Amino acid sequence: MAITSSTSPYPQVGFIGLGAMGFALSTHLVRTGFPLTGYDIYGPTLDRWRATCKEVENSNVKTATSPAEAARNANVVCLMVANHHHVHSALFDENNGAVHALPKDCTVIIHATIPPTQPSSVRERLTNEFGRADVKLIDAPVSGGVARSINGTLTIMVSSDDAKNYQEANAKAVLDNEASKGKTWYAIPGGLGAGQSAKALNQVQAGVHIPSASEIMGLAAINGLDTEKFYDALTSKDSTGKPPVGWSWMFENRGPRMLSATPPMASATLIINKDVGIIRDEEVRLNVELPLLNAASNVITEVMKTHATADDSCIVQYYLGFDSDGADLVVKQSGNTALSASEQETITRDIATAHAIIHTVAAYETTKFAKALDLMRPEQKKQWFSIISGAAGGSTIFSDVIPRAFEDADGMEVAFQKYAKEKFAGPAVEKTEKLIEDAKNQGYAPKLLEAAVEKLKTLLG
Repeated sequence: MAITSSTSPYPQVGFIGLGAMGFALSTHLVRTGFPLTGYDIYGPTLDRWRATCKEVENSNVKTATSPAEAARNANVVCLMVANHHHVHSALFDENNGAVHALPKDCTVIIHATIPPTQPSSVRERLTNEFGRADVKLIDAPVSGGVARSINGTLTIMVSSDDAKNYQEANAKAVLDNEASKGKTWYAIPGGLGAGQSAKALNQVQAGVHIPSASEIMGLAAINGLDTEKFYDALTSKDSTGKPPVGWSWMFENRGPRMLSATPPMASATLIINKDVGIIRDEEVRLNVELPLLNAASNVITEVMKTHATADDSCIVQYYLGFDSDGADLVVKQSGNTALSASEQETITRDIATAHAIIHTVAAYETTKFAKALDLMRPEQKKQWFSIISGAAGGSTIFSDVIPRAFEDADGMEVAFQKYAKEKFAGPAVEKTEKLIEDAKNQGYAPKLLEAAVEKLKTLLG
């Protein structure tokens, strides 16, 4: 049977996968007081994790030499591995898989982002291949990055084949402490895989916003703006706390790393590439087309050729030219400009509007994907809007346009047409096309902006 530490009010946790997210989240649980056994396939990562945990006063941790050892005596086993292949390997490896040591009635929480069909596959293997129907399985992908893992404020999308599983005391203790004391995890109806579907919907936004943040920052740099001031302009909230047009969570999060000559490694390009790849597979399965998301995917694929393990803020250097003289232009332009204050203000406004156009089309494609995923009942729409607007897929435009689209009696397509005409009719498109033309003349290709403008034109009629 699972053994809970007599000195801790928290359940014993086995944590498998100590990469950037897993490292941050597991050490947060350790600082909270959870007795925890950690495992990672990469020895140096495990050594660094052990050293970090030793610095936590009264920490109760062990390191494991295999997933099976991490699972032994655990009440809850968390999987924060890279993909579904690693999930299956960690659980079902012939010699060292966790399934061989899972205590009776243990809970397994899959925090990894995997295809929506995969949690049911894991359930089938647990039950039919290994005779472990007693193991409770929870599908719980996360959003919020390393920063929100560190302080336990992740957004988590939770589903299971039995709702009782995520209300069980041990599982709930883990989820609550990972997600703002229970305030930011959401029970997603629909059974196993529903959490992954909700995460995939968020990743349509995130998958566009990560490269678009780089594209727009690079556009600011080649137009001579002080990139630090440009960043501040797009992230400074007004007196009511509302962020400006052009803001996205990803821009605010990635911007400081783009502005740094020595950015920390926080989220590798291969992670968003994997997540976007899941969406592209779902496009085929569901027979839905997301052109802007696909354009973003193509950019990420190009970056993957040389910078797969680099922090994805390096995408800005792809736009400016890896290994070119201009690769570090965003850093060089930080605090520097030859433009007057009025020129900076005008160009900043135009580029912020361009970013808003991208965000509008990203929001539009998110509604298309939600429809394909059959997530359009009133209670579902309210839930995924709340999740995305408060997670890493959030943007000013998303929070503005989606409620209007939900409420418009003429339907969502017409709502987006009305919104486009209200926000972007008149000189906005012409100014944006001029930005695109001038950028191309400098050898800079704003690929997402081009794709977004083409869609915006159809919405404008």
